Amino acid sequence: MRDSGNWLLDPGLHLLRRKGPLNQLLRKLRAPRVLGPKWAHGGMLEIGGDGNLAMTALTTMSLDSEATNKPDQLVIPRGGWSSLVGRLIVAANQLDVMFEIGKSVESLSLGMDGRIRSANIAGNDIECDAIILAVPPVESARLLETAGLDASSLRQCTEHRVAALDVALEGKPMRPYSGLFEPESGILALDVTADDRIPEGADASECTILHAVCLKGDGDAALESIKELLDSRCSGWRSMAAARRSTTSIMLHPCSRDERVDGTMFIENSIGMAGCHVVSKHYLSDAAVDTARAAAKALKPHR
Repeated sequence: MRDSGNWLLDPGLHLLRRKGPLNQLLRKLRAPRVLGPKWAHGGMLEIGGDGNLAMTALTTMSLDSEATNKPDQLVIPRGGWSSLVGRLIVAANQLDVMFEIGKSVESLSLGMDGRIRSANIAGNDIECDAIILAVPPVESARLLETAGLDASSLRQCTEHRVAALDVALEGKPMRPYSGLFEPESGILALDVTADDRIPEGADASECTILHAVCLKGDGDAALESIKELLDSRCSGWRSMAAARRSTTSIMLHPCSRDERVDGTMFIENSIGMAGCHVVSKHYLSDAAVDTARAAAKALKPHR
Protein backbone atom coordinates (compact mmCIF):
# COMPACT_ATOMS: atom_id res chain seq x y z
CA MET A 1 0.00 0.00 0.00
CA ARG A 2 1.50 3.34 -1.07
CA ASP A 3 1.08 6.33 1.20
CA SER A 4 1.79 10.02 0.61
CA GLY A 5 5.11 10.77 -1.05
CA ASN A 6 5.32 7.22 -2.43
CA TRP A 7 6.21 5.65 0.90
CA LEU A 8 5.15 2.02 1.09
CA LEU A 9 3.60 1.03 4.40
CA ASP A 10 2.62 -2.62 4.66
CA PRO A 11 -0.61 -3.17 6.62
CA GLY A 12 1.24 -4.83 9.47
CA LEU A 13 4.58 -6.31 10.36
CA HIS A 14 5.56 -8.86 7.72
CA LEU A 15 8.86 -10.67 7.26
CA LEU A 16 9.41 -13.75 5.11
CA ARG A 17 11.43 -16.80 6.17
CA ARG A 18 13.79 -17.69 3.37
CA LYS A 19 13.49 -21.44 4.05
CA GLY A 20 9.90 -21.39 5.27
CA PRO A 21 6.91 -23.14 3.65
CA LEU A 22 5.55 -19.94 2.09
CA ASN A 23 8.74 -19.12 0.23
CA GLN A 24 9.12 -22.79 -0.76
CA LEU A 25 5.65 -22.58 -2.30
CA LEU A 26 6.47 -19.36 -4.13
CA ARG A 27 9.62 -20.92 -5.55
CA LYS A 28 7.77 -24.07 -6.60
CA LEU A 29 5.17 -21.95 -8.40
CA ARG A 30 7.97 -19.91 -9.96
CA ALA A 31 6.33 -16.74 -8.75
CA PRO A 32 8.02 -13.48 -9.79
CA ARG A 33 10.83 -12.52 -7.44
CA VAL A 34 9.54 -11.77 -3.96
CA LEU A 35 12.65 -11.83 -1.77
CA GLY A 36 14.01 -8.45 -0.81
CA PRO A 37 16.94 -7.55 1.44
CA LYS A 38 17.85 -9.53 4.54
CA TRP A 39 16.47 -8.20 7.77
CA ALA A 40 19.32 -7.49 10.20
CA HIS A 41 18.28 -9.75 13.09
CA GLY A 42 21.63 -9.14 14.78
CA GLY A 43 20.52 -5.58 15.50
CA MET A 44 17.53 -6.60 17.61
CA LEU A 45 17.52 -5.05 21.10
CA GLU A 46 15.62 -6.73 23.90
CA ILE A 47 15.07 -4.11 26.57
CA GLY A 48 16.01 -5.67 29.89
CA GLY A 49 16.90 -9.08 28.47
CA ASP A 50 19.45 -11.12 26.52
CA GLY A 51 17.58 -11.26 23.20
CA ASN A 52 16.13 -14.76 23.43
CA LEU A 53 12.62 -13.56 24.25
CA ALA A 54 12.79 -11.02 21.45
CA MET A 55 13.47 -13.61 18.76
CA THR A 56 10.75 -15.90 20.13
CA ALA A 57 8.26 -13.02 20.05
CA LEU A 58 9.31 -12.15 16.50
CA THR A 59 9.06 -15.77 15.34
CA THR A 60 5.64 -16.40 16.88
CA MET A 61 4.26 -12.85 17.08
CA SER A 62 3.09 -13.66 20.57
CA LEU A 63 4.25 -13.62 24.18
CA ASP A 64 3.90 -17.38 24.62
CA SER A 65 6.93 -18.90 26.33
CA GLU A 66 6.94 -22.10 24.26
CA ALA A 67 10.27 -23.27 22.90
CA THR A 68 10.95 -22.41 19.27
CA ASN A 69 13.71 -23.20 16.86
CA LYS A 70 16.10 -20.46 15.87
CA PRO A 71 14.34 -18.62 13.03
CA ASP A 72 15.56 -19.01 9.48
CA GLN A 73 17.06 -16.03 7.74
CA LEU A 74 14.37 -13.36 7.58
CA VAL A 75 13.91 -11.16 4.53
CA ILE A 76 11.76 -8.14 3.73
CA PRO A 77 9.21 -9.02 1.00
CA ARG A 78 9.88 -7.08 -2.19
CA GLY A 79 7.08 -4.63 -2.86
CA GLY A 80 5.36 -5.35 0.44
CA TRP A 81 2.91 -8.03 1.50
CA SER A 82 0.18 -7.02 -0.96
CA SER A 83 2.67 -7.34 -3.82
CA LEU A 84 3.69 -10.79 -2.57
CA VAL A 85 0.06 -11.92 -2.56
CA GLY A 86 -0.39 -10.49 -6.05
CA ARG A 87 2.59 -12.42 -7.37
CA LEU A 88 1.26 -15.60 -5.79
CA ILE A 89 -2.06 -15.09 -7.60
CA VAL A 90 -0.29 -14.46 -10.92
CA ALA A 91 1.74 -17.65 -10.51
CA ALA A 92 -1.38 -19.65 -9.60
CA ASN A 93 -3.26 -18.28 -12.62
CA GLN A 94 -0.51 -19.59 -14.86
CA LEU A 95 -1.30 -23.07 -13.50
CA ASP A 96 -5.01 -22.61 -14.33
CA VAL A 97 -6.03 -22.12 -10.72
CA MET A 98 -9.34 -20.24 -10.73
CA PHE A 99 -10.33 -17.53 -8.25
CA GLU A 100 -13.97 -16.55 -7.73
CA ILE A 101 -13.52 -13.03 -6.39
CA GLY A 102 -16.46 -11.49 -4.60
CA LYS A 103 -18.41 -14.73 -4.29
CA SER A 104 -18.92 -16.42 -0.93
CA VAL A 105 -19.63 -20.01 -0.01
CA GLU A 106 -23.07 -20.12 1.57
CA SER A 107 -23.31 -23.77 2.61
CA LEU A 108 -21.91 -27.29 2.26
CA SER A 109 -23.85 -30.45 1.48
CA LEU A 110 -22.90 -34.05 2.24
CA GLY A 111 -23.89 -37.13 0.28
CA MET A 112 -25.52 -40.26 1.67
CA ASP A 113 -22.05 -41.65 2.38
CA GLY A 114 -21.26 -38.69 4.64
CA ARG A 115 -18.72 -37.20 2.26
CA ILE A 116 -18.81 -33.73 0.77
CA ARG A 117 -21.07 -33.58 -2.26
CA SER A 118 -21.34 -29.90 -3.13
CA ALA A 119 -20.72 -26.33 -2.03
CA ASN A 120 -23.28 -23.61 -2.62
CA ILE A 121 -21.43 -20.58 -3.97
CA ALA A 122 -23.46 -17.43 -4.55
CA GLY A 123 -26.61 -19.51 -4.97
CA ASN A 124 -25.09 -22.12 -7.28
CA ASP A 125 -24.42 -25.70 -6.17
CA ILE A 126 -20.91 -26.68 -7.25
CA GLU A 127 -20.24 -30.41 -7.11
CA CYS A 128 -16.96 -31.46 -5.50
CA ASP A 129 -15.35 -34.60 -4.14
CA ALA A 130 -13.07 -32.86 -1.62
CA ILE A 131 -12.76 -29.43 -0.08
CA ILE A 132 -10.27 -27.52 2.09
CA LEU A 133 -11.60 -24.80 4.37
CA ALA A 134 -8.87 -22.15 4.44
CA VAL A 135 -10.94 -19.55 6.30
CA PRO A 136 -11.01 -18.31 9.92
CA PRO A 137 -12.46 -20.55 12.66
CA VAL A 138 -15.83 -18.78 12.91
CA GLU A 139 -16.47 -19.04 9.16
CA SER A 140 -15.24 -22.64 9.09
CA ALA A 141 -17.64 -23.47 11.93
CA ARG A 142 -20.55 -21.82 10.14
CA LEU A 143 -19.95 -23.79 6.94
CA LEU A 144 -19.45 -27.10 8.73
CA GLU A 145 -22.65 -26.58 10.69
CA THR A 146 -24.60 -26.08 7.45
CA ALA A 147 -23.60 -29.67 6.65
CA GLY A 148 -24.79 -30.87 10.07
CA LEU A 149 -21.28 -31.37 11.47
CA ASP A 150 -20.16 -30.60 15.03
CA ALA A 151 -17.84 -27.58 14.91
CA SER A 152 -17.86 -26.78 18.63
CA SER A 153 -14.05 -26.88 18.91
CA LEU A 154 -13.82 -24.13 16.28
CA ARG A 155 -16.40 -22.06 18.15
CA GLN A 156 -14.07 -22.08 21.16
CA CYS A 157 -11.30 -20.23 19.30
CA THR A 158 -10.57 -16.78 20.74
CA GLU A 159 -9.03 -14.09 18.54
CA HIS A 160 -5.79 -12.44 19.66
CA ARG A 161 -6.23 -8.76 18.81
CA VAL A 162 -3.55 -6.08 19.10
CA ALA A 163 -2.87 -2.39 18.57
CA ALA A 164 -0.43 -1.49 15.80
CA LEU A 165 1.40 1.50 14.36
CA ASP A 166 3.00 1.81 10.91
CA VAL A 167 5.03 4.93 10.18
CA ALA A 168 7.46 6.24 7.56
CA LEU A 169 10.20 8.43 9.04
CA GLU A 170 12.58 10.89 7.41
CA GLY A 171 15.40 9.88 9.70
CA LYS A 172 16.91 6.94 11.60
CA PRO A 173 15.82 7.40 15.24
CA MET A 174 16.15 3.66 15.98
CA ARG A 175 19.79 3.54 14.89
CA PRO A 176 21.91 1.47 15.57
CA TYR A 177 19.15 -1.09 16.15
CA SER A 178 16.99 -2.87 13.59
CA GLY A 179 14.33 -3.73 16.14
CA LEU A 180 13.17 -3.24 19.72
CA PHE A 181 11.32 -5.59 22.05
CA GLU A 182 10.20 -4.77 25.58
CA PRO A 183 8.89 -7.90 27.36
CA GLU A 184 7.18 -5.92 30.12
CA SER A 185 4.90 -4.00 27.75
CA GLY A 186 4.87 -6.64 25.02
CA ILE A 187 5.80 -4.07 22.38
CA LEU A 188 7.72 -5.15 19.30
CA ALA A 189 9.00 -2.52 16.83
CA LEU A 190 11.00 -3.23 13.67
CA ASP A 191 12.83 -1.19 11.05
CA VAL A 192 11.95 -2.82 7.71
CA THR A 193 13.35 -0.15 5.42
CA ALA A 194 14.08 -1.16 1.83
CA ASP A 195 14.77 0.79 -1.36
CA ASP A 196 11.42 -0.18 -2.89
CA ARG A 197 9.52 1.17 0.14
CA ILE A 198 10.78 4.76 0.11
CA PRO A 199 10.30 7.65 -2.37
CA GLU A 200 12.44 7.66 -5.50
CA GLY A 201 15.72 9.43 -4.84
CA ALA A 202 15.54 8.95 -1.07
CA ASP A 203 18.43 7.29 0.77
CA ALA A 204 17.47 4.10 2.63
CA SER A 205 20.28 4.75 5.10
CA GLU A 206 18.55 7.96 6.16
CA CYS A 207 14.92 6.77 6.22
CA THR A 208 12.90 4.35 8.34
CA ILE A 209 9.87 2.22 7.60
CA LEU A 210 8.82 1.29 11.12
CA HIS A 211 6.18 -1.23 12.15
CA ALA A 212 5.24 -1.65 15.81
CA VAL A 213 2.72 -3.83 17.60
CA CYS A 214 1.60 -4.31 21.20
CA LEU A 215 1.44 -8.07 21.65
CA LYS A 216 -0.26 -7.76 25.04
CA GLY A 217 -3.53 -6.57 23.56
CA ASP A 218 -5.56 -3.91 21.81
CA GLY A 219 -7.30 -0.64 22.65
CA ASP A 220 -6.39 3.03 22.98
CA ALA A 221 -4.07 2.39 25.93
CA ALA A 222 -2.14 -0.26 23.97
CA LEU A 223 -1.63 2.10 21.03
CA GLU A 224 -0.53 4.87 23.37
CA SER A 225 2.00 2.52 25.00
CA ILE A 226 3.58 1.93 21.58
CA LYS A 227 3.99 5.68 21.08
CA GLU A 228 5.43 6.10 24.57
CA LEU A 229 8.05 3.39 23.97
CA LEU A 230 9.05 5.06 20.70
CA ASP A 231 9.25 8.41 22.52
CA SER A 232 11.74 6.91 24.97
CA ARG A 233 13.79 4.86 22.49
CA CYS A 234 13.41 6.69 19.16
CA SER A 235 13.69 10.32 20.17
CA GLY A 236 12.13 12.76 17.70
CA TRP A 237 10.23 10.16 15.69
CA ARG A 238 6.99 12.16 15.76
CA SER A 239 8.55 15.16 14.00
CA MET A 240 10.16 12.86 11.40
CA ALA A 241 6.89 11.18 10.40
CA ALA A 242 6.13 11.52 6.68
CA ALA A 243 3.28 8.99 6.62
CA ARG A 244 1.50 7.22 9.42
CA ARG A 245 -1.23 4.64 9.92
CA SER A 246 -2.44 3.17 13.20
CA THR A 247 -5.17 0.96 14.58
CA THR A 248 -6.34 0.30 18.10
CA SER A 249 -7.51 -3.22 17.26
CA ILE A 250 -6.57 -5.70 14.56
CA MET A 251 -6.69 -9.49 14.58
CA LEU A 252 -3.20 -10.99 14.80
CA HIS A 253 -4.03 -14.66 15.50
CA PRO A 254 -7.40 -16.40 14.99
CA CYS A 255 -6.85 -18.36 18.21
CA SER A 256 -4.31 -19.17 20.89
CA ARG A 257 -1.83 -21.99 20.34
CA ASP A 258 -3.64 -24.33 22.74
CA GLU A 259 -6.97 -23.72 20.95
CA ARG A 260 -5.71 -24.92 17.57
CA VAL A 261 -7.61 -27.78 15.97
CA ASP A 262 -6.67 -30.91 14.03
CA GLY A 263 -6.90 -30.12 10.32
CA THR A 264 -7.98 -33.70 9.58
CA MET A 265 -10.86 -33.93 12.07
CA PHE A 266 -13.38 -33.95 9.20
CA ILE A 267 -11.25 -35.92 6.76
CA GLU A 268 -13.77 -38.81 6.70
CA ASN A 269 -16.20 -36.27 5.26
CA SER A 270 -13.56 -35.38 2.62
CA ILE A 271 -13.14 -31.98 4.26
CA GLY A 272 -9.74 -30.64 5.29
CA MET A 273 -8.87 -27.45 7.14
CA ALA A 274 -5.97 -25.04 6.79
CA GLY A 275 -4.86 -21.87 8.51
CA CYS A 276 -3.14 -20.51 11.59
CA HIS A 277 -5.87 -22.06 13.76
CA VAL A 278 -4.81 -25.56 12.66
CA VAL A 279 -2.06 -27.48 14.47
CA SER A 280 1.37 -26.95 12.88
CA LYS A 281 4.98 -26.60 13.96
CA HIS A 282 5.09 -23.36 11.97
CA TYR A 283 3.61 -19.93 12.61
CA LEU A 284 1.66 -17.24 10.76
CA SER A 285 1.75 -17.46 6.93
CA ASP A 286 4.14 -20.42 7.07
CA ALA A 287 1.57 -22.28 9.19
CA ALA A 288 -1.16 -21.50 6.65
CA VAL A 289 0.88 -23.05 3.84
CA ASP A 290 2.05 -26.01 5.94
CA THR A 291 -1.48 -26.90 7.05
CA ALA A 292 -2.84 -26.54 3.51
CA ARG A 293 -0.22 -29.00 2.26
CA ALA A 294 -1.06 -31.42 5.07
CA ALA A 295 -4.79 -31.17 4.33
CA ALA A 296 -4.29 -31.86 0.62
CA LYS A 297 -2.07 -34.84 1.41
CA ALA A 298 -4.58 -36.25 3.90
CA LEU A 299 -7.44 -35.92 1.40
CA LYS A 300 -5.77 -37.98 -1.34
CA PRO A 301 -6.73 -41.43 0.03
CA HIS A 302 -10.33 -40.24 0.57
CA ARG A 303 -11.06 -39.09 -2.98
